[in-house]
Amino acid sequence: MSFAAAQEINATTETITSLLPVVAVLFPLAGSVLVLLAGLYAEKFRSALAVLTALVTFGLVLAIYPLVQHGTVIYHFADVMEYGLFFRADFLSFLFAALFAGSWLLATIYATVYMKKEASQTRFYVFLLSTLGHCLGVVLSGDLFSLFLFFELMTFSSYVLVIHRQTEQAIRAGTIMIYMGVAGGLSLLMGIFMLYWGVGTLELAPLLEEIMAAGINPLVVIPLFIVGFGIKMGMAPLHIWLPRAYEEAPSPVNAISSAAMLKAGAYGMIRILTMVFTPATPGAAVAGVEIVKYIGFAIIWVGIITMLLGATLAILQNNAKRILGCSSISQMGYILMGIGVATFLGYEKGAMGFAGSLYHIINHSVFKAALFMMVGAIYLTTLNVDITKVRGMFKKVPLVAVTFLIAYAGIGGIPGLNGYVSKTILHHAIVDAHKYGHAQSLLFAEKLFVLASAMTLVYFAKLFEGLFLGRTRPEDDEKSFKVSWVIKSLLILYSGIILAIGVFPEFVLNRLVIPAAAGFSFDPKNVAYVAHVNVWAWQDLKEPLIVFILAAVLYLILDHARAFTWKPPEWLSVEFMFYLPLTRFFFQTCCRFGASFDTAINQTYMKSGKVASAMCTYITSFDSSINDAYEKSGSVARKIVNQTERFDSSINDAYEKSGSVARNFVNQTERFDDALNDAYEKSGRTAKRLVNKTAELDGALDDAYEQSGYRSRSLWDRMRGRPSDWNIKNLNFDSLLMALMLGLFLFILIYYTKFA
Repeated sequence: MSFAAAQEINATTETITSLLPVVAVLFPLAGSVLVLLAGLYAEKFRSALAVLTALVTFGLVLAIYPLVQHGTVIYHFADVMEYGLFFRADFLSFLFAALFAGSWLLATIYATVYMKKEASQTRFYVFLLSTLGHCLGVVLSGDLFSLFLFFELMTFSSYVLVIHRQTEQAIRAGTIMIYMGVAGGLSLLMGIFMLYWGVGTLELAPLLEEIMAAGINPLVVIPLFIVGFGIKMGMAPLHIWLPRAYEEAPSPVNAISSAAMLKAGAYGMIRILTMVFTPATPGAAVAGVEIVKYIGFAIIWVGIITMLLGATLAILQNNAKRILGCSSISQMGYILMGIGVATFLGYEKGAMGFAGSLYHIINHSVFKAALFMMVGAIYLTTLNVDITKVRGMFKKVPLVAVTFLIAYAGIGGIPGLNGYVSKTILHHAIVDAHKYGHAQSLLFAEKLFVLASAMTLVYFAKLFEGLFLGRTRPEDDEKSFKVSWVIKSLLILYSGIILAIGVFPEFVLNRLVIPAAAGFSFDPKNVAYVAHVNVWAWQDLKEPLIVFILAAVLYLILDHARAFTWKPPEWLSVEFMFYLPLTRFFFQTCCRFGASFDTAINQTYMKSGKVASAMCTYITSFDSSINDAYEKSGSVARKIVNQTERFDSSINDAYEKSGSVARNFVNQTERFDDALNDAYEKSGRTAKRLVNKTAELDGALDDAYEQSGYRSRSLWDRMRGRPSDWNIKNLNFDSLLMALMLGLFLFILIYYTKFA
């Protein structure tokens, strides 16, 4: 793919929804389960199934290539863990995924030979494949949450691979690794929380304007991400886990660690610094751009220090695997420096640093995996990789020695091999940083870059001389050094790739690196300049010559001074100078705080005890007073009760006496009532008879009155000469009669009451 084609794709980017990235991540995880089940029945079938799983995974990743040529592939699981899992593959994601899957396939094939004499092989293959799925999840994630999740899973699954042999040294190396990994994960999580709290999204997209609008200071957030990803990269001074882990882990694990897992940290660093913390409008002069620029300047120097420190540590080692581990630290310093240049120069001139860093990631994955496989091939026979003991392997394993020289020349930046191209582009980048960044100190950084390249040649010369030259040990003379055809094929393949990239550097640059750069915020003119850079110009070819001469002089000086066998004192180590004081400060602070806190608590307890004791004394006195009052009031109460009882007895007697009187009265009343009733009945009957007789008498009197009155009126009238209406009734005889009856009734009542 040419630069023009990449620019056209970038200009017409479309979003493609596809499950392919998800399947690529989940397939090796499912394959690890099948390998676990297969390991219960047949070892050969288990190993073949592991290789087949890695092969199919590589094919699935390659199937993403046609899609990313036309746009960005996405897939979102919205219902997973409430926030959701977001998968996204652009060209950079595809490039890393293909690099990981290809390296894993070759390492898995290599493991089928290397692990034959190792214990717990089924567990090894299970975690080998699961770690592949986690690594692919890191680079195929579409947001920081999903990336963090897979990044942590990768840390924990790779821990099992590091401690595979379960020796005391392996457990110690794994412990340091997991502690550092967890610390890095917490740092990442803190940065993610701050971004999400302020911006409300974790998308891997330019967010600088939103970050600044939310009041988030990049000087606070970016270092959290640098620490989190820098630990996995082996960035100084966060590298202390790496040499120990590489020394104790099996060689297939070393190969995939250098080729893939270290690069996962670099991938995160690229995404954060050259994408998330960039303006949405390329080249826009928004707030925060200058802050990010200065952070990039600091990263350049961290990268320079890392490459020098790693090279120095490698020179001082005698264990071949530790030398290669320290070499990985140094090489990651080159990559870190390129990322720093891309961040420092930004939109206008940052493409050179980005391209050099990405190109070196590809190259380092090739020659470092090959070098670990070569050392592992020697270990399979000698069971030792100490270069002071294992010597003369050139005659025993000549193919391994030749392929080692090819990889050595590649990592040393010799023209015609892959490392030369990436180191040349990185050299251009540091020169551009000095030229366009107007930072005079970066001129000195460029000189240190050349020195670090010379030191790379020095420690690999030491490693080659120790392993392949000199005389073999007597016990090794009798051993049969037969390298498996599988390992030979892999070493030849890696050597061919190193040579092919070195001879045809434009292929990787224009087909892989430039399309990935076109998806970032870099000036298209600067990207076009990088695409057409001529690495074969004399100005560039003379640099390796200077490096070679400097390396030769440095090697002679160090060898003459016996510096290669010098054991530096413990106080010169990074652990002693940095981590030990930090740890002591932490624990002393905690202990002092704990002691002060404990003393304060004790004093509080003592004071509160005194107060409580005084309170108890007061309560005791108060209780005694209460008891006395209770006793006195009790005696009074008892007296009152006695008086009450006596009063109650008197009342009862009175009640009884009055009750008997009342009962007698009631009885007399009842008898009186009965007599009265009888008198009423008798007087009533008598009254009835009297009324009846009175009525008869009244009727007779009326008749007599009428007759006598008639005669009298007639006589009177005749005597007066007129009629008369006078009647005896006018005398009101009825009233007289009623008075007589009432008197009779009273007489009867008094009579019967008196004699009742």
